[in-house]
Amino acid sequence: MKAILKKHIINARGKHLKQKYIIFESDDWGAIRIPDIQTREDLLKNNLIKLNDPFSRFDTIETSNDYYELFNVLNKHQDVNGQHPIITANFILNNPDFKGIEKVNFEHYIAESFEETYKKNKGSEEAFQVLQQGINQNLIQPQFHGSEHLNVVRWMEYLKSGEESFRYAFNKKCFAINEKSSNNRRHNLMASYDYDNEKELAFVKKNIKQGLIQFENIFGFKSATTIAPCYVWDKEVEHEMFKGGVLGFQGSFLQNYPIPEKPFKKIYHYIGQKNNNQQFYFVRNGLFEPSLNDKVDWISKCLESMEIAFKWGKPAIIGAHRINFVGGLDQVQSKQNLQKLDLLLAKIIQKWPEVKFISSSELAKKYASIT
Repeated sequence: MKAILKKHIINARGKHLKQKYIIFESDDWGAIRIPDIQTREDLLKNNLIKLNDPFSRFDTIETSNDYYELFNVLNKHQDVNGQHPIITANFILNNPDFKGIEKVNFEHYIAESFEETYKKNKGSEEAFQVLQQGINQNLIQPQFHGSEHLNVVRWMEYLKSGEESFRYAFNKKCFAINEKSSNNRRHNLMASYDYDNEKELAFVKKNIKQGLIQFENIFGFKSATTIAPCYVWDKEVEHEMFKGGVLGFQGSFLQNYPIPEKPFKKIYHYIGQKNNNQQFYFVRNGLFEPSLNDKVDWISKCLESMEIAFKWGKPAIIGAHRINFVGGLDQVQSKQNLQKLDLLLAKIIQKWPEVKFISSSELAKKYASIT
């Protein structure tokens, strides 16, 4: 009952919409995470990751086949207007250039675009072209997740100091390990926009500015929405995003607001809420995350979330990380998840034949037009 009540609370505030909209938001596309099975096994042996962490177990760079398989499922379904379900794919634009960083003896960070990462990864060589096909067919729409899913300044400090565990992972072309240091408040380095001083903040702002330009150069359009890695961001980040043309923030109902040398300040949001820049907050009010827990009936759970959202006149904004759709570390789980997605989409259309599938950027524009 607590979980149901929480869903009602999340949806209660904000403007009502007459139309039933469904948005699928999927994070982490483009990020290397765990490069391959051998690296995963080596990190496990050295106790640098845990097998019970789904991201360490399953999450890796997407391949051409991952895109094909996902698009095949989406193509089987369409809404009342003939629109197929569309995935808002939140992209990490860069991975570390491990060779380049080593060449300069860890003196400064060097980035490698995800397009270059694709070219180096077996099975991903043509992935960008396949992604473009999906964009043209309106099956997937990229949005800006970040330049890196990594706190670059802190990571480089670890590497410069010769910190053993991070150097070991670095040699495996990986950074996503369990962080046990008391210096990192989130116990990992995945929170890109966390900072403790003006130097770190300056890097964050420059990183966002350059990242939004890079996004437009890659995809040919501006990112209308964004989602901060690990839901960590503040007003400085919002303003930098505003300058880059971002209309709205995807995320959880809970924002982790960084305050130097203090625990995160917790800020709660609702769908359609606006900040001082007139940017919108869009709260995910449903989840489809079978890779995170295979004991949950994600189809029923997701349908229940949608029903509550629609009762309150809200769009159903469903979080579904990339991890659910990539098979580089485990093809069985990705195939099973795609079968579940297929069934979920069929049940959605059967239950609500009037539903419309839209992207996060379309949702932001719809809210902008009614306020």
